[in-house]
Amino acid sequence: MYIAGKLQEKIRGSYIIFTGSLVCSLAMLFAGMAENIKDIYVWAFIEGFFTGFVYLPCLTIFQKMFPENRGLITGIINLTFGGAAAVMSPIFTYLLVSKGYVFTSNFCALVSVLTGTLVALLIKVPENKNRQEQKQKSPLPFKSIILLPSFWRLWGVWALAGAAGISLIVLASSFGGHLGYGVTQYVYILTCFNVLNGIGRIVCGRLADIYSKQKILMTVFFMASIAYVVMPWLNNLYLISFLACFIGLGFGVMFTVSAPLVTEVFGLENFGKIFGMIFTAYGFFAGLLGPWLSGVILDITDLNFKIVFSMFAMFYLVSVFLVSGVQKQSE
Repeated sequence: MYIAGKLQEKIRGSYIIFTGSLVCSLAMLFAGMAENIKDIYVWAFIEGFFTGFVYLPCLTIFQKMFPENRGLITGIINLTFGGAAAVMSPIFTYLLVSKGYVFTSNFCALVSVLTGTLVALLIKVPENKNRQEQKQKSPLPFKSIILLPSFWRLWGVWALAGAAGISLIVLASSFGGHLGYGVTQYVYILTCFNVLNGIGRIVCGRLADIYSKQKILMTVFFMASIAYVVMPWLNNLYLISFLACFIGLGFGVMFTVSAPLVTEVFGLENFGKIFGMIFTAYGFFAGLLGPWLSGVILDITDLNFKIVFSMFAMFYLVSVFLVSGVQKQSE
């Protein structure tokens, strides 16, 4: 995503999206021809890399097109991007079972070309708004960005809050099983998490156009922290699932509100690079600080979820502190 952000400074966003979508489509054809797990690793890397070429330029373009509703439009894009898997997973599962992975991979490639690659060429951005914004400020160089305190605060938020949020998705099954519930029961935890994860992106995205983005993030992170503190002391599945809603809310809002906050703090001309760099905290460190570290602790402590969930609660509290100090770059 950082590379995509840099390319945006010189290349039209629709061309970047076209390239990303095309390569992702071709990668699906490669997946259909995979003969061993190493081929799958290559496919996964290519898909992950070029997905950033689709996601980040879309965020940038829509913020340019709807400057007065950046929070709402970011929420819609995030919900669409994340919700696509929920919508298509049953279809792909059916095709995998009935047709096999070769047919399914080729089908995915065809759908991607028709709905993404070709449509990308139709994207147009109001050029007059672009020129006005470019005249206001010049893009910050890399060295200047990494010296900004607000950048590192947001980077830390994505590492810590991202780790705490993604971990519940991984640990829901083991936590539910630890309490004695079966898969048909503890799935409620994930369901509630995902429902608020999706709804929160739209609602809080709209609120971010009206109220302080920092305060919105601080509020949802604090609620998620309390949820993590209380959750391991309960045995009632419905109460636990209710608390999971707040963690899902914090996870979804982090994605949605952070994007327009980066624009507000650093300027739209720097959005691509900085948001891409901040995303590395989630991509490279959240998995280590969340699922991996919690797994190690659970093994050492014989499944003591109180310690793990208290750690995640602390992650959210630290994130509250970090967000509180984020200020506009001009200040």
